[in-house]
Amino acid sequence: MSDLRLPDLNKVLIAGRLTRDPELRYVADNRPVCRLGLANTRYFKKKDGSRGEETVFVDVVLWDRQAEWVGERLKKGRPVLVEGRIRSDAWEDKNTGQKRTKIEISGSRVVPLDWEEGGGGGGGGGGPAPSNAQPEPRQIEEPIPEDDIPF
Repeated sequence: MSDLRLPDLNKVLIAGRLTRDPELRYVADNRPVCRLGLANTRYFKKKDGSRGEETVFVDVVLWDRQAEWVGERLKKGRPVLVEGRIRSDAWEDKNTGQKRTKIEISGSRVVPLDWEEGGGGGGGGGGPAPSNAQPEPRQIEEPIPEDDIPF
């Protein structure tokens, strides 16, 4: 019998709200990395007819231009769509010596799913938008991932 290998696919699309402000920092060679938490809630109907909900909390790691874009523009509570892949991280706990693992999303793209408060770009003003003002559509300034560039 031949060695039949099944194709592997590791692609994630998940939408939810940021559980904290993104944490942007710079590592070796001044490379940006951003960590964020995402809450995804699934609503369903229980057998008795009542509404149930289940929330999953996921950690996301972003690198390079996407990390800077998210770290500089998004805040806790913002609804976003995250595209990426699942990865596992393993380490030894310094306090207990036990091996630890964690599943997280290595994000390649984050897209806000709402209007930016206070309107789009431009400077000036400095304060929040009046409460009766309607938000303007925001210009999405996200960088194009390098693997999407056709040359």
